[in-house]
Amino acid sequence: MLKSFHSNGKLLISGEYLVLDGALSLALPCKYGQSLNFTEDSNGTLEWISKDMNDTIWFTAYFEAKTLQVLKTSNYNTVKWVKKILEFCNKNSLKNKNLQGKIECKLEFPNNWGLGSSSTLLNNLASLFEINPYDLHFSTTNGSGYDIACAGSNSALTYQVSQNIPDVNKVDWSPIFREEILFIFLKKKQKSNLEVKRFKELKKDPDLINRISSITKEIIHSKTIEEFEYLLDEHEAITGQYIQSETIKSKCFSDYEGSVKSLGAWGGDFVLATRKNKKYFLDKGFDTVLSYPEIIKESTFKTIS
Repeated sequence: MLKSFHSNGKLLISGEYLVLDGALSLALPCKYGQSLNFTEDSNGTLEWISKDMNDTIWFTAYFEAKTLQVLKTSNYNTVKWVKKILEFCNKNSLKNKNLQGKIECKLEFPNNWGLGSSSTLLNNLASLFEINPYDLHFSTTNGSGYDIACAGSNSALTYQVSQNIPDVNKVDWSPIFREEILFIFLKKKQKSNLEVKRFKELKKDPDLINRISSITKEIIHSKTIEEFEYLLDEHEAITGQYIQSETIKSKCFSDYEGSVKSLGAWGGDFVLATRKNKKYFLDKGFDTVLSYPEIIKESTFKTIS
């Protein structure tokens, strides 16, 4: 018996870092994600295979089905994390404990893009074991959980979390200026867990949280590219000052005519740029420059006017 699941990657447009303290954020699910196929068997073992976007196997493991004892693996560091996840799934699943057979995962984007290789996996496993994906997320990672919201969404959404309780709302965000938006990969994967740990050492600022939440709402209702850029620039300035980091535009793209905003953890992964000047970024050596329609999942949610 074959069971198949799919989860979307994600990009966080607003609220990075401060979403951890309860700020309202805007997030977009991506066209690229991760699939998971489970083939049931009765051989007493659970085989795990992970493939990259080119179908190349990069991780394998064999577990004893009931105890999850590792029988064989290609990477002992990775298998520790996978075993921890499977143990949580077994403990909390009411129906699908101690699965026997083969789990095969396949990414649809390069692993270093930072679009959610972990969150898409967790969401797929939660579907397979029929457990709450947020419970699985908060038991195994230190992130906000917005990536889990995107993994199962077919539209833009706002995300807010308080005491590990997420508040997720779909929004009809497909701005008329979306053709002027670019997403550029900085050729460097940022370690989100380390950035989250560093951020949590900072003192909370309720006024800052409220302002970022307000900016998120204003972004959703922005009508022109100029209004959108003003809000992005303010968001960057506020966040940079709070986390004591130079903005990505000031650091790398100071002569660019449009706005450039970090997405998610600062210093790597993707940035958003306006004015759609692909040549500028290609000339600087950034060879992954994607338009809005090329990477963002088309929304199936529309408000009734």
